[in-house]
Amino acid sequence: MSYYLGVDGGGTGCRVALATGDGQVIARAQGGAANIATDLEAARANILATIRQAFDKAEVGFGNTARTVAVLGLAGANLGDYRQRLLARLPFAKAAIVSDAETTLVGAIGAADGVVGALGTGSVYGRRVNGVFTQLGGWGFLLGDDGSGARLGRDMLHRAILAHDGLVPHSPVTREILADYQGTPRALVEAAQAFTPKDFAQLAPRIVTAADSGDENAEAIMACHTALVRKSLDAVGFDPEKSFCLLGGLGPTFLKRLPARYQNAAQTPLGNALDGALTLARKLGEGA
Repeated sequence: MSYYLGVDGGGTGCRVALATGDGQVIARAQGGAANIATDLEAARANILATIRQAFDKAEVGFGNTARTVAVLGLAGANLGDYRQRLLARLPFAKAAIVSDAETTLVGAIGAADGVVGALGTGSVYGRRVNGVFTQLGGWGFLLGDDGSGARLGRDMLHRAILAHDGLVPHSPVTREILADYQGTPRALVEAAQAFTPKDFAQLAPRIVTAADSGDENAEAIMACHTALVRKSLDAVGFDPEKSFCLLGGLGPTFLKRLPARYQNAAQTPLGNALDGALTLARKLGEGA
């Protein structure tokens, strides 16, 4: 094959790296949301547009996808038949779609056994034991994604309504959120009808900052999700003697809140999910 291509796609956006046959990365590109379980058609359009952008940057004709091996690590790949439906419509000589948890693990810890957690717009955990990959979580925003930015944002909006109704005490952040929506849950509920996971996740930095400043409602949400992150790591097989990374925009935030045994075991990742996707693409092309 002439080229290898890696894709890292999630609820906030997708990233693409294009490499030559000898592994040299010749172009990178970024595009829109690519969770295939949230919106398959929009994700496909965003992924293909970003891939085309990478080929254009490298001044390589898009027709060379026919001489390209690609691995796409995508949020939602573990759900339904979305992976198969997208795979059938890709233009590559050879391609595979895997969970973003797998590409994250490969990028972060290489060939070692261990555990990773990825906490961004969504959340997912992965483990490798004796070369076998296992995933925990990644069930999507509606019924999963504990510890994710989307769930933090959704829970904070809910808490603002609870405070308005007198079920929990108000705090500065719940008052501020209601003020953003004309001071009434009616406007908040109406606006939230159209929210995507990305929209909810945009509240996450505000929640983290408020919790760090002592806001009791923000702290209650962060404490709840910290406990869920810890339980998820234990369930997926955290072992302080094995490789361990906590990644994503919220990974470092939750790591600071976890007990010392997790903090002491945490390693600097070797690379990111896009690096993992390229590694898997080379293996796919070599028949490994």
